[in-house]
Amino acid sequence: MSCRVERGAPPVLLLNFNRPDFTARQIEALRTVRPEKVFFAVDGPRPDRPGEAERVAEVRRLAGTIDWTSEVKTLFRERNLGCKLGVSGAITWFFDNVEEGVVLEDDCRPTADFFRFAAEALERYRDDTRIGAVCGFNFFNLQRDGAYPYHFSRHMDVWGWASWRRVWKDYDIAAANDADTVAALVESSNATPYYKRFYEAVAREVRNGLSTWDVQFALLFMRKGYLSVVPKERLVANEGLADRRATHTGGYVYWAREWTRCGAYPAQSSPPPPVVCDDASDRLRERIEGAILPRGLTWLGAKAPRLGGVLSAIGGVLEKTAPFLFRL
Repeated sequence: MSCRVERGAPPVLLLNFNRPDFTARQIEALRTVRPEKVFFAVDGPRPDRPGEAERVAEVRRLAGTIDWTSEVKTLFRERNLGCKLGVSGAITWFFDNVEEGVVLEDDCRPTADFFRFAAEALERYRDDTRIGAVCGFNFFNLQRDGAYPYHFSRHMDVWGWASWRRVWKDYDIAAANDADTVAALVESSNATPYYKRFYEAVAREVRNGLSTWDVQFALLFMRKGYLSVVPKERLVANEGLADRRATHTGGYVYWAREWTRCGAYPAQSSPPPPVVCDDASDRLRERIEGAILPRGLTWLGAKAPRLGGVLSAIGGVLEKTAPFLFRL
């Protein structure tokens, strides 16, 4: 087995807002791999939130701590655009400047192995129109064939990902606006009933004013039939899922502790897997996410945050003694 050829870290887009502590840790994570091109986007403050302008200004100042390269580009919004327009606009700005690269929100903490994995996959699948993205987050470290270092999924997960201009150019911010089109795309997918309901529900919320950009990206994957490249073990941690400052989550989430843990990517090269969706892993992941027990624990923890530790302990015991409860 031959040694892996070392590649430099791809260009990176950092998506930031009002959490200087998260942004500072993000920059320190990048310091270990020292990407030569860093794009630093910060949405504007909301005028009705006391102290937010000062926190946003502090986040902006942190761009000056990226001192290992002179290629730092910034996009500082004067007014708040929100997740829908602010994030999607920043990603468009990024891919207007680079052909390919990594996108990280402030609470997504990448390992150094993630950048090796992303660089390898971006190069290998650059011209493969079956592939839409490289995802660093494996929700439950599921993979049918453990002989390979990664697999292919129909899911597009945005907690640490990479892609190409050729993919993002087809992104449509209005993709969720037509209910009939969304319903047809979701129905034609291979998703479980829970996930089909989830996609339709989020798209409906977007039509009703929810400021988000990622369900539109998922719909692009459905429309194009794209696959994503997913590592056998999680290479990006989500540290902000239960953070109360989060825009769409915040508070207790049963899986939050698990999703802060990362594995490793093999140091030795190996033959790539066949470009075929790992349907078994996709469907099992959907069943676990849709299972009544962990969703119920999350609901209880959100209602009574002080019980979070107890609920996690109960869930941990049940995962070991009655794992089928996490599939129902």
